[in-house]
Amino acid sequence: MIETARGTVHEWQRDHMGHINVRAYLDFFDHAAWQTYAAIGLTPSLLRSGAVSLAAVQQNVSYLKELYPGDTIAVRTEVQELRGKVLRFRHELSKTETGELAATCEFTIVCIDTATRKSCPFPPQVAERARQLMAKEA
Repeated sequence: MIETARGTVHEWQRDHMGHINVRAYLDFFDHAAWQTYAAIGLTPSLLRSGAVSLAAVQQNVSYLKELYPGDTIAVRTEVQELRGKVLRFRHELSKTETGELAATCEFTIVCIDTATRKSCPFPPQVAERARQLMAKEA
């Protein structure tokens, strides 16, 4: 797994029940997703170039422990699967103070050809980097 995000839970993220809202977890996972993309070669400049695009097609979140303002967190990510046009990765969000796992999130994304707006294989260099990250975990 690679570290893809760090952060601090803020007071403004607290909901009416006293702990942070699900939106805050998703925000941490969103930050981690963009770092994951960059780590496998789907860099901001590549995405802005229009050579490829991404579509998020599924996101499954498990909330395991409550987080409160002041908690510090880290997200670690593993690439789980690459099937031509589809990439699946998993985030683990933990409290840095205790190491407790607070939430997990599985993302499934599809590579999109910007001209045809249809799914297409990931660029070879991206696929290779994703495979390298999977091999490190095996």
